[in-house]
Amino acid sequence: MVTEESHKPVLTPNGEVAVVEPAPSFDPRKLMNTVSTVFKTILKYWWLLLVCVLLGGLGGWIYDQVNEVPDQYEASLIFNLESGSGNSELSNFASALGMSAGSSSANMFSGPNFISLFRSKKIGNRVMLTKVTIGNKTDLLANFYKDRSGALRRTKNEEYLGKKFRFPDKPIKQYSNAEMSYLDMFRDYASQDLQIDNVDRKSSFMELSIKTESDTLSKLMVETWLARMTDFYKETQSQKTLELLDLNVHRRDSVLTKLTGAERRLASSQDYSQYMIMPSGRVNEQRLTQNTTYLQGLYMESIRNIDALRTSLIRESPLVMIIDEPTFPLPVTPYPKGKAIKIGIALGIVLSLAAMFLINSYQNMMKKLQNS
Repeated sequence: MVTEESHKPVLTPNGEVAVVEPAPSFDPRKLMNTVSTVFKTILKYWWLLLVCVLLGGLGGWIYDQVNEVPDQYEASLIFNLESGSGNSELSNFASALGMSAGSSSANMFSGPNFISLFRSKKIGNRVMLTKVTIGNKTDLLANFYKDRSGALRRTKNEEYLGKKFRFPDKPIKQYSNAEMSYLDMFRDYASQDLQIDNVDRKSSFMELSIKTESDTLSKLMVETWLARMTDFYKETQSQKTLELLDLNVHRRDSVLTKLTGAERRLASSQDYSQYMIMPSGRVNEQRLTQNTTYLQGLYMESIRNIDALRTSLIRESPLVMIIDEPTFPLPVTPYPKGKAIKIGIALGIVLSLAAMFLINSYQNMMKKLQNS
């Protein structure tokens, strides 16, 4: 009930007089009329609702038929890569020889660089050209990936690549342009499917995972990828030490050659000196003895340096600790059959209701124009 108090004039802050209008009271009859109108409209255009639902469901079914893929098997591997501790010893040893051991390349294996290196062309090619065995068959991983991963469906010439083309087992430098093009294509597919990230922000553990249509292939992919990455890490981290080791081995061999000749000359001089009376023979023997002793010292020093460098190589080698490796049966992700049909039906209902509203509004507007 509206009282006179509700129409009482009030003074606004800017000095104007205004009348407070009462809020409209809730009328359940209007709500019922609105609901009734909606139901009548739906019943009137039921055929439109049915057509849109059927078209939406049909569109979802067609989408499923075109895009349906076999089950995807995911293999994940959690690992921790610790660098070796031989860099400081290598630096001290190189300084003693008057050489520079060079700066550490550990920055290549940290942060975003490490993830980018995992997906790089250099590592990917090594992975794809690795020989692996599945069942009783041994072949390049590239051929297994091509045939069993489902990547062939992404290509334009699926029939040729699936039945006639094989990656040859030969050095990558001997590959033809066509073979390199296909290798790059499948390597890129594998790199896109590969997932590499930290387990969490506070942990140094990394998780490597991939999904393919074969559980055996998925497991082999992550294990081989980590193995080739580890090999590259060892080569990079130990490069300076290997160079110093080669230098010292060459130096040892050179000293050994000279030492052998000096010892032979000293032995010959000692044989003759016991029959000599002149002091000059003794002087020559002493000189040869000093030369031999000096060469023996150089030879022993080279041996110690080589042993130290080999020990440093062992300490520099990274420790790849696998925390959690993939085991059978692998987690499987099936294709969500029926999901597209449900989405299509829901879209059909929404579109049909929108069309009914527009049609009903248009008809009401035309009636008002005719009555006026």
